[in-house]
Amino acid sequence: METKELRRKLIKDFGKFIEDDSKLEILESVFDAINHDEKESIVFDSYYDIVAEEREKYISGENKISSWEEEEERLNAKYSL
Repeated sequence: METKELRRKLIKDFGKFIEDDSKLEILESVFDAINHDEKESIVFDSYYDIVAEEREKYISGENKISSWEEEEERLNAKYSL
């Protein structure tokens, strides 16, 4: 859809939204979410680096993976669950 067409459609849709209080509240929430400054992540960048490294190992086949059933058996044996 071209920009002009999209703009016209949104203007028409907004006209409908502002007539309905419940939709207006939802629309306000959407705008708040769009305009809200992103907070800094509570996850340190170093953790993202670790995840990226482990993902590369997984993709390359360097890391051995187990099925959930195998891990469940291992944990049951180790902790007598």
